[in-house]
Amino acid sequence: MIPNLSLSSFCVLLVLTSFYSCNKPAENDTAQKHEGNPVETDHKQTPDLKPALAKALTFHAPFDQGPDAGYGKGDLKLYTGNFSKKNEEGKAAITPGLGEPALRMVQDGGKYGHALEFPADNETIGGYHLENNIAFSESNFQGTISLWMKTDTEALPGLYCDPIQLTDKDYASDAIWFDITKNDVPPDLRLGVYGDQPTWDPENLKGKAEAFFLRMAKMSEPPFSPTTWTHVALTWEGLNTDGIGRAWLYVNGKQAGRSGPIREPFNWDMAQAHFRLGIGYTGMFDDIALFNRALTLEEIKFINKMEGGISELYQ
Repeated sequence: MIPNLSLSSFCVLLVLTSFYSCNKPAENDTAQKHEGNPVETDHKQTPDLKPALAKALTFHAPFDQGPDAGYGKGDLKLYTGNFSKKNEEGKAAITPGLGEPALRMVQDGGKYGHALEFPADNETIGGYHLENNIAFSESNFQGTISLWMKTDTEALPGLYCDPIQLTDKDYASDAIWFDITKNDVPPDLRLGVYGDQPTWDPENLKGKAEAFFLRMAKMSEPPFSPTTWTHVALTWEGLNTDGIGRAWLYVNGKQAGRSGPIREPFNWDMAQAHFRLGIGYTGMFDDIALFNRALTLEEIKFINKMEGGISELYQ
């Protein structure tokens, strides 16, 4: 039985009932409202990013079958030698193999299997040809580098160490790299992306130019360790466009820095462009990969959590 209500009381009741009906959470919104619910979160809300990542992958060195890369459309052999010095043919003075003194393959010592090690007191530099292994473009050049490292920064022999460099010249011209600098204690991890040097550095000051420091991104106290693996990723986009290019640094699935504006052109002689490894570096690498676009933070987090590494994308 409905009790007698005055007209005003009935109107109030009607308004409250309508408000509750409109604002009641739908049953299928439960997982979004309760983020800690283990039943509804990862299973239904995390997309399968593997197909898009597999499509973007251009190069991969897992080191499980040796020092040569396992995936790519270009030369997959690891080379060692002096990548800056030219031989009689005008090409880099490098030869296939682990070099002399030799780099080492560490069986079952990697993040996902075997690893490539740069021993202490070893000045050998390794690297791969970039031609057909990276999606370089004279218009809208973008991409991603992903790799795992294990190193003791205190054991690095010099004040500066470049674990990787992508260039056909040097660190100051048409180059993508990150370095570890020990002139600060604790050390810093720095990201550098520099196009045509005469454009951004007309006085030819290179590392002494103010623009050199204003451009780079820096992470203080990077979490490198001789006992645990650290994931490092670099992304870049907008190079060789009419707009402003940018680059980003990620460590262990988190954004760690962003570069300053990159406006100058980026030029590579692809026959001379190399992915250089281990300049002044002591430690190990594993699961090195290149992608043809700037991956999103979500995709980088996904890679960071992959149980089998990049090989899952094509095997």
